[in-house]
Amino acid sequence: MRTLWFVLLTTVAPVVGTGQMGSPGGGETQAVALHPRDTQIIYAGAAKGLCKTTRGGADGWPSTGLEALSPRVIALNPQNPEVLYVGTYQSGVYKTSDAAASWHAASTGLTNLKVRGIVVDSDSSERIFAATDGGGVFKSVDGGATWNQANRGLVDRTLRCLVQAPDDSDTLYACTWHGVYTTTDGAASWSANPSGLFDIDVAAIAVDPTDPEVIYAGTNPGGVHRSTDGGHSWSAGQEPLAQRVMALAVDPANPGHVYAGTTKGVFRSVDAGKSFQPAGLQWSNRTWTLVFDAKTAPPTLYYGGEGGVLKTTNGGRWWDVTGPQRR
Repeated sequence: MRTLWFVLLTTVAPVVGTGQMGSPGGGETQAVALHPRDTQIIYAGAAKGLCKTTRGGADGWPSTGLEALSPRVIALNPQNPEVLYVGTYQSGVYKTSDAAASWHAASTGLTNLKVRGIVVDSDSSERIFAATDGGGVFKSVDGGATWNQANRGLVDRTLRCLVQAPDDSDTLYACTWHGVYTTTDGAASWSANPSGLFDIDVAAIAVDPTDPEVIYAGTNPGGVHRSTDGGHSWSAGQEPLAQRVMALAVDPANPGHVYAGTTKGVFRSVDAGKSFQPAGLQWSNRTWTLVFDAKTAPPTLYYGGEGGVLKTTNGGRWWDVTGPQRR
């Protein structure tokens, strides 16, 4: 396994070559999903479709299908990880019940929509939520067999992401071009909490796994904003990031450590979002996703973006390539 070295500096990290490193099939990776129990099983949405490794990348990234559908988001059923849902660029949702051995369309009601987020209810796995570009939020109560819009109160229906609160499955946060919308009744109704985030493009949300009242929002422009009251009010960091923030992740072992994936690499905060410093990959123009694996010690942070799939266990001082390389 090859390792890419980046020193964590207090100034902008040096530019590194932009070869397509660690990429499943040699293309950009827009989604990464981890098995809830097996640290070696990882799924990635890439140019060659939905790719899967069963050995942490050591066995390569063979495609399991969906090659022409541009997978944008992947969600596993936490109760039964053999069941996965994939949101595509403009073809709705696809589902597998056999760990990606076979796929079928699960888009009745939202066919031909671009899906940007999927949440499988942590309490009731038959209840699923999908965030779409232009159609707002859709909800299924039958495991994705049928979908219905759930947009009451949701004025902006161009969604960028959808996140469920870790302590309350009826509470979800939706990223839009005009701030964050919240539901506390399982998407029966939505409300905007504009204090500090009014009319701002929000592309990413992360909830502190140890304190669900603490929420981070990645914006463009404006860097990372923080809420300490469940999204009712927001404040910007003392040193806002100038880059567009596209992904966020909170370290489950050190919740004051927050990672922001941007259009200029990954940045890390060690003071709960007040300030950020480079954490490597400054050659990357797009970071699509950041995902922590809390099952490892220390927690492993996975990156999906222009460089494929990479991981770090030491705050971004170096990143390991997890897949085949192509230059």
